[in-house]
Amino acid sequence: MKTTKIIATGILAMGLATANLHALDTNERLELLETAMIEQASTPAQKSAVSEYLANVAKEKTELAQALRERAGAPRGGKILSQMNEKKELLRRADALEKEAKKYKNVSMDLRSESKQVAQN
Repeated sequence: MKTTKIIATGILAMGLATANLHALDTNERLELLETAMIEQASTPAQKSAVSEYLANVAKEKTELAQALRERAGAPRGGKILSQMNEKKELLRRADALEKEAKKYKNVSMDLRSESKQVAQN
């Protein structure tokens, strides 16, 4: 009985130890799914749907960036140094989100133009 428990515990420990090696973070998974959607879109309707999705993601990211900028500008209690550091971090995140939104918008516009070209042919 003890041998079975030791073996089962060892297998479980090995499984848990190697499970993290193959884990992807949420952003990487989302990027892979979006890339697959873009590559698989072949009909004008599919390209249009993917384009709308990417445009909505760009809009959401832009809105979140704006909210972060507003939060960075709002006065808060606390030490000046921590306020300045938090403000810099919020502005950095807002800039990163706006860059991502720009990328999504560009891909969305490309897909939209491709779907129109395919529809005209």
